[in-house]
Amino acid sequence: MINKFLPIVVLSLLSMSACNDKTKQKNSTPQPTELAIDKIMKSSVSDKEGNQLKLTFNNTKNTAVLIFKDDTIGLSGQRTASGIWYKNDHYELRGKGKQLQLSKDGVVIFKN
Repeated sequence: MINKFLPIVVLSLLSMSACNDKTKQKNSTPQPTELAIDKIMKSSVSDKEGNQLKLTFNNTKNTAVLIFKDDTIGLSGQRTASGIWYKNDHYELRGKGKQLQLSKDGVVIFKN
């Protein structure tokens, strides 16, 4: 009698084992990750002489692109205690609140 049930028990265990392996394989597939969406902010300001400074900030990448007198200027964000500070090799943009100052090679070229 034991000899009749032994093959059935063995086959049952093997089939359960095979089902468990398939389940593990399905659960082990990598899940898609969320894509980071850039947070873009655009603004423009004018100075007393009527010069306009157009600003585009990418807060995700911590960069800024400025358009001033037909020049397009790319800047990288810098750490600051408060306000903003972006710079590259020649330009520097600093500001706090509504006040902005753009310098080129240490000389202020725009201030609102």
